[in-house]
Amino acid sequence: MFGWVGKKSKNIFILGMALSIVASGCSANSTPSGSGTTAPAATSDAKPVTLEWWSSSSLGITQDDEFKQIISEYKKVAPNVTINYNSIPNVGIDEKINVSIASGSFPDLYVDAINRLVPLYNRGVSAELDSYIDEDYNLADYRNDAKDIMTINGKLAMFLMEVRSEVLLVNKDLFAKAGVENLLPDAKTKTWTRANFSKAVEAIGKLGNGVYGMGLVASELSNDKFVDGYIYSDGDEYTNKDYTKITYNTPANVKKLEWLVQLATSPYAVPGPSGTKVTEMYELFKQGKVGVAMNDRGDYRREISEGTVKEKINFMLAHFPTDDGSASKLAPTGSGIVVKRQEDKVKEKEAAKFAMWFSSGKSELVNKMLYQKYLKFPSRKSLQNLITDDIGKAWLEMPVKTIVNPVAMPNYQQIRKVWFTYYQQAMLTNSKVTAKDALAFFEKDAQKLLDEGNKELKK
Repeated sequence: MFGWVGKKSKNIFILGMALSIVASGCSANSTPSGSGTTAPAATSDAKPVTLEWWSSSSLGITQDDEFKQIISEYKKVAPNVTINYNSIPNVGIDEKINVSIASGSFPDLYVDAINRLVPLYNRGVSAELDSYIDEDYNLADYRNDAKDIMTINGKLAMFLMEVRSEVLLVNKDLFAKAGVENLLPDAKTKTWTRANFSKAVEAIGKLGNGVYGMGLVASELSNDKFVDGYIYSDGDEYTNKDYTKITYNTPANVKKLEWLVQLATSPYAVPGPSGTKVTEMYELFKQGKVGVAMNDRGDYRREISEGTVKEKINFMLAHFPTDDGSASKLAPTGSGIVVKRQEDKVKEKEAAKFAMWFSSGKSELVNKMLYQKYLKFPSRKSLQNLITDDIGKAWLEMPVKTIVNPVAMPNYQQIRKVWFTYYQQAMLTNSKVTAKDALAFFEKDAQKLLDEGNKELKK
């Protein structure tokens, strides 16, 4: 059963042989028409429409009162629309989505990260949105990296609310304690060489007393971004630009993965990357025990803003290291909203209107909630001034180079699982699976899945 947020919500989901929905109102009362939106106000005789809206925690919105505030404001725009909302817990989310698709109960609106939104479009679950766009929506206001993610095969597949890239957290205090401040990333560009990175990890790791030079997390499927950032930083990417050939297994990438495995399993790194959880590594960093770790979703930045960080650490954000110390390629990611593709075009249109209103950047309530309360990075250029903290400003400037969006490759989720299986084995201490083996096995299995996915798309 889904764990719905909100004591007053009457939505009950029962998972059995199929997922059936007993939907009832959880939406706010109607109020007079408002302004500052892209969706036109409904007339008094407009046909009543009920929409189901599911949301993961990717945008931060999970509280009953937050959904109610958003829906109440939208009621000013479209009083004929009733929206039943639900916050989906992350545990088992892929299985829940698959069951809802199989049973025909996928919601009219869905909010999540791009790793789920893009495959939904590729599978034909979510709708193309080009026909719903008008000049008032101002599509040109989106950042280029957001546009690249939103557009699949020339079609607008989603509305992105947040766009960011995975980078590293660096504890400058530990560099100073180990006497290697000269090995820190460049203060302006946030870049560094692979050689300096290795020297710094060893020097900090030698401090002992539970202090480590680096921490790598490779225990769950979603951890691939932490491993891969070190490889494609200045290496080869997953596929070619048209997603027809796996290009990750190259001699250069083998060397980079060998280097990463050797360093991550050395005495200078947090032991057991294949078993360490993100939360565990994050706590170690906050305790001042790790020199370099992943910057998972910007939690540290958020906690600093909230004033909940107990131990103050002098830290910086950094690119993944490269051979020559240039800016690393980063993977663009983010979260947004999609609209269910359905035969009932009235519902599809009303869902698209809400999605446009929600992502238009014109709702002060939504902007304050996403970009000031939850510190998400706006995908719209006009909203960049909402990022006022130094950490956020620095992060915004870091995506100098980005990789071809891997999420758009056919059979992405299956290919991702294959890669996780192999690189995790390579991370095991004294593993018989070498970095060379891991990439070779991955290429073989992934190419087959990629071919099958492309063949399916052509049908």
